[in-house]
Amino acid sequence: MSSQKILLTLLLVPFFLFGCIGKHVERDKLNGQLNVFGIELFTDVDYRQIKGIPSTEEPCLRGYERSFDDLDILIGYGFDNKIRKIHTRNVSTSLFGIRPGMTFDEGREKILTVGFTEYLPPFTYRVNGYTLKFFVGSDNKIFGLTLEAID
Repeated sequence: MSSQKILLTLLLVPFFLFGCIGKHVERDKLNGQLNVFGIELFTDVDYRQIKGIPSTEEPCLRGYERSFDDLDILIGYGFDNKIRKIHTRNVSTSLFGIRPGMTFDEGREKILTVGFTEYLPPFTYRVNGYTLKFFVGSDNKIFGLTLEAID
């Protein structure tokens, strides 16, 4: 019986190791495509101020959120104090090359190109445990984006 446990352990350990490595590579690739004042998902950086702008903090169901109204961004933290959500309406920022002010068609094309698929039509896309939601006005222009880790 113990030899079966050893064999099973030897077979399963590599899957767990490669699974963990794969997630870190994916996170690095993901964070490399975010341009929101250096903010990255899953870091424990405690942003209370960005570019001299103080935040306001609000509790939420999954932790808390810090809003930087003058910068038009919001950072969502989980109960583990790690960043789980980034929301931006700031035209000088981008997620995956998509900026507020772009047309929805341009943004949709870009997000599909980087591997996201349509999740909740027409404005929410998903890949590997993440969603990206477009906020689109009546003029078909994106006025906001939210990238969030799915629990």
